[in-house]
Amino acid sequence: MTSYEMVLVHNGRKAEWAPDFPAECPDSTAAVRETYERLGDRRHPVLWVAEDVSPLVALATGTDPLASEQRLLILDEPSGPRKELLHLLFRVVVAPGKGVTLLPIEILREVLASDRRTEVFVAGMIDRAAELAVLYRGNLAPTVVPFAWFLRRNPTPKPNFRDFELTDYGQSVRFGEYEAATDLILYDFDADYRRRAKERQLKLDDSLGGCIRRLRLIRGLSREDFPGVSGKQIARIERGEITNVRARTLAAIAAALKVRPEEITSY
Repeated sequence: MTSYEMVLVHNGRKAEWAPDFPAECPDSTAAVRETYERLGDRRHPVLWVAEDVSPLVALATGTDPLASEQRLLILDEPSGPRKELLHLLFRVVVAPGKGVTLLPIEILREVLASDRRTEVFVAGMIDRAAELAVLYRGNLAPTVVPFAWFLRRNPTPKPNFRDFELTDYGQSVRFGEYEAATDLILYDFDADYRRRAKERQLKLDDSLGGCIRRLRLIRGLSREDFPGVSGKQIARIERGEITNVRARTLAAIAAALKVRPEEITSY
């Protein structure tokens, strides 16, 4: 059996997640229980994604809660008692509602399927009383960021912490008109990420996709800001999944970036 780092508990709509979504897909309550018990001794995080939590609630009967690294992302807001029960079965439980925001489901599917999912944010919540933002990566590892970090350089425009959204496929955090890049947040708050980033700097990505992403961030654009080119296509180009970009598409990208097509790779 293929060893996955994700488990998808769907309600009969697996096709919506694409046939090659990299997850185990137990299709019965018994299969869910077997998968949960089998993955209980994993030392690395296992992400469960659940559309229907009913098979998971059934784990509470006849199963001892495991001190494991299994984590749960729920796509629909569960009832209060059910969520509390799931907290006994999973180390981390994240679900929409009560101030928690998730990426839109279509984008979430694509981000979770990416091998860079641990370096983007898929969910988050704002505690204005404590002046903290709690941001969850694609493996549900939390990053706690004080409001003071976003205000440290007296930014213009100032963050509006009442208006929070994850944007740019989880690569940016928006507070009103203010945006902060995910990689800058992780660079400051995660020593392992900082080490990996420094290693990547030694192998600077000078591909077309890497240059487009750098220039896009310099211009303050999201992937949806390219007329005639979809955000999904921009994402695939930036990740290097599309290397032969048509001249017409490249011209449209260059126009949005306010450079000539031949200038893109100079960034």
